Amino acid sequence: MLTVNEHGLTVNAPWRSSERRIAAVVLEAGEWVLKKLAVWSAYPARKQSWIEGDRIRFLGRELQLSLVEDSVISTLEEGDRLKIALAAPQGKTAVQAAVVQWYRRHAKANFSERIAVYAPRLDVAVPRLFLSAARTRWGSCNVKGDIRLNWRLIQAAQSTVDYVVVHELAHLIEMNHSRRFWKIVAGVCPWYRDACTDLDRMGLYYMDI
Repeated sequence: MLTVNEHGLTVNAPWRSSERRIAAVVLEAGEWVLKKLAVWSAYPARKQSWIEGDRIRFLGRELQLSLVEDSVISTLEEGDRLKIALAAPQGKTAVQAAVVQWYRRHAKANFSERIAVYAPRLDVAVPRLFLSAARTRWGSCNVKGDIRLNWRLIQAAQSTVDYVVVHELAHLIEMNHSRRFWKIVAGVCPWYRDACTDLDRMGLYYMDI
């Protein structure tokens, strides 16, 4: 089996397979492998240093980290800067943890607000919201009507966030991805294709935190 992802090409073969046989399989799939590698190489790589001046994404825009030493831990957005006060701001792990906490706090507030906006438009009751930390999906909806949204989504533009909100709310009407489901989504979120493209292009970047 051949797998291509952000780490490159991985070949899984039975232990009895000869090197010649493996090489032949890779050669035969050469064109497919090169196309897949080209697609993955086009995705933006996340090289986060978590130091002074580093940049993070928030609702589609970039914020610059401003680190200060203070005994009172706090985070505050000021224009295009995210000011983080820590007892030891040189600790990258602590800086990352502070940013994640800040992301989660804003994600809960933003997602709750957008659900309150779109639920009436879809004529559904405002569901309970839970934050998710899943590594492979942006949202989910269960039969109880609870919605889970990935906090990492707060990095994306508001229009993309809104699409995921509408997507999950639409599942309160249609628990599938049928033609009727997508018609419901398009009726409230006509830009959903652009949002899907954004998530396809930037999803790995958003998830890598």
